[in-house]
Amino acid sequence: MVAVEIETLRNDFKKKIANSLDLVESGIARYTVLHPFTFDDGDHFVILLKKIGSKFILTDEGHTLMHLSYSDLDLGKGGYKEIIDTTVAAFNLHNEKGELTLDIPEDKYGDALFSYLQALTRIADIKYLVRERIKSLFLQEFRSYLADTIPESNRTFDYCHPKLDAQKIYPIDCRMETKGNPLFIFGIDNDNKCQTATNIIYWWEKQQEPFEVMAIHENQEDLNRRVLARFSDVCGRQFSSLPSNRDRIKEFIADKLNGSR
Repeated sequence: MVAVEIETLRNDFKKKIANSLDLVESGIARYTVLHPFTFDDGDHFVILLKKIGSKFILTDEGHTLMHLSYSDLDLGKGGYKEIIDTTVAAFNLHNEKGELTLDIPEDKYGDALFSYLQALTRIADIKYLVRERIKSLFLQEFRSYLADTIPESNRTFDYCHPKLDAQKIYPIDCRMETKGNPLFIFGIDNDNKCQTATNIIYWWEKQQEPFEVMAIHENQEDLNRRVLARFSDVCGRQFSSLPSNRDRIKEFIADKLNGSR
């Protein structure tokens, strides 16, 4: 029975996928490839099948990168360029002044189209990939800054209570030992992290152990106001960003270490 169901599903998948693909003649030796793949705004990828000499190629005629440029992304710099160049190389594409093309090996039309669609999809997701990389870079910078600012004997990254939180459910980004109460330091890069930090602080409050809290935001202005308001109720000292507050944070940490605050 299961084999019959799987075969039915397989046939249905093939039918739906095949029916969503087509070629429409749009010039001499030039065909538009109809397909279901789109950008996040609903616009379809532009894919054309063209015959040049004795070979066929797939091309977007520059549409993919042009479409992404509408989002004010500087595709020629930083992480954007790196992802584009890496994808072009990985899928054997050619980037001719923004036009992405793929030579079709003999009789490998379906394989070529599948590979081309994979490449365009990866490039279309570039802003999300770079956004995740930027978030990761903030947390790396956050930890590196604290490592340079707080003596190693006074800091513990990813601290969890050894007895009350043996399963490590409520970690502190960095615990700093001071002459007074320990200082819990959080790096906040988005709403989810802000909410998680709020819950962790609430849990620690229930353990009735004295501590203080400091937070360094990637960009405090980007946070949801309600999420930030709840966090502000339990966080003693916040810095809106790291780059513009390095000296203030360093001074605050030094005062805590010396017991002057």
